[in-house]
Amino acid sequence: MKNIKYLLFPLLVSAVLLSCSSDDDSADIVVRDAQEVYDENLAEINSFLQTHFYNQEEFQNTPAGEDFNIVFDTIAGSNADCTPLSQQVTTRTLRRGDIDYTIYVLNVRQGLGDRQPTFADSTLVSYRGTLLNGSEFDNSNNSIWFNLPATIDGFAEGISGFNDATDIIPNPDGTISYRNGGIGAIFMPSGVAYFNRPPTFDIPEYAPLIFTFQLRRAKVTDHDGDGILSIYEDLNDDKDLNSPQSVDDTDRDGSPNYVDADDDNDGIPTRDENADPNGDGNPEDALDTDGDGIPDYLDNRTEI
Repeated sequence: MKNIKYLLFPLLVSAVLLSCSSDDDSADIVVRDAQEVYDENLAEINSFLQTHFYNQEEFQNTPAGEDFNIVFDTIAGSNADCTPLSQQVTTRTLRRGDIDYTIYVLNVRQGLGDRQPTFADSTLVSYRGTLLNGSEFDNSNNSIWFNLPATIDGFAEGISGFNDATDIIPNPDGTISYRNGGIGAIFMPSGVAYFNRPPTFDIPEYAPLIFTFQLRRAKVTDHDGDGILSIYEDLNDDKDLNSPQSVDDTDRDGSPNYVDADDDNDGIPTRDENADPNGDGNPEDALDTDGDGIPDYLDNRTEI
């Protein structure tokens, strides 16, 4: 297994590097047009989905709730009558820059657990990452915790909405099994993956990617412990807690609100400004002392 820390590194890093290099005359870097790349990626992904299937029959014969590994194959020969992936996936959209990126999600098993992660939460998963040609660039059979805001956007969005496992079962050999967890696959264009800054030579520049996964556990997360769940610190609702131009960084101190215990930098911790009066992590009823429509825990912008 390669270093997952780098393989699911946030797209934000690529965006920073791109913006810096564009003003650096000494850097001989040519970055392709994002829309052109996306159009090519979309055509490649759709071609794959139309010509490939997954081992659905094997899944149907797997005992209910047991682990299952998704495998893709080409529709041809004895497999000519198999159902193409294009008839089984659903789509989701992420707007990044000026482009609405389509992500394709295959839901093999929804999962029966009580917890369902969002892009702002944490997940325990096993996974496999490949190119469209089937070349594997990373995998983890052992389950790993991911802080989803620190992964690539396509992965965080694709795994959102699945449910985690119902049971954790210790095995005699010291391993752990999970039952009834979500199982799926994500097909994503490079614009919500690594674009021209892949973290490993196994991933070409501008390559669309596939991740298959098994969701074990999900944790609704308050990253900075300020009493506000991180999902509610996405102030512009773009499913990106690290939005550029200080959109999700009220006090513009370089720390987005979801990792900033004093969101408005007024010296009073967010937790102490009546940010979550109901104790449910949702600040919708937070105190607004001066009635200006900005809750107290965010109301120090004029001093920035």
